[in-house]
Amino acid sequence: MDAPKDADTLAFGVLGRPHGVRGEIKLRPHNPASRGLEAERLLLVRPDGRRTIHEVASLRAVADGYLVRFADIGDRDAAAALTLAEVRIPRASLPALAEGEFYVEDVVGFAVEDEAGRALGRVAGTFWNGAHDVATLADADGRERLLALVPDFVLEVDGPGRKMRVRWSDDD
Repeated sequence: MDAPKDADTLAFGVLGRPHGVRGEIKLRPHNPASRGLEAERLLLVRPDGRRTIHEVASLRAVADGYLVRFADIGDRDAAAALTLAEVRIPRASLPALAEGEFYVEDVVGFAVEDEAGRALGRVAGTFWNGAHDVATLADADGRERLLALVPDFVLEVDGPGRKMRVRWSDDD
């Protein structure tokens, strides 16, 4: 069972395996192009669904993410205990979204309709397919549909209204 979402933070990535013997650990961002972590001094880490806050002692960019060492983690075994933990960052530290931008995590639960206003279902979840994010839609009949979260298909995202308007071609 997933831990409840923390509305004040946004999922940034997942901790990988330890690096070396002094407590460094690999941090794989969900967005490999993301390089906005350097200013963060505190990270919310969720090992096994528990919420812990760790002060960043050192952080260095590597080819596909970061190597991070937390002030309270001093050895390889303690770092290894955080492997596969989710890392979240405060939303307040993120830049404002531009018109038409949204955080993928936020669309879960949104109602989805096509260009004509026909209900297609609700976003039940999202995942990364290696090329882009994909939303899983569940309609009223329990049928599952997949929607690529790319500008060609996502026409409008109404955050306050919790709905999306999309370009959709019937597959029936």
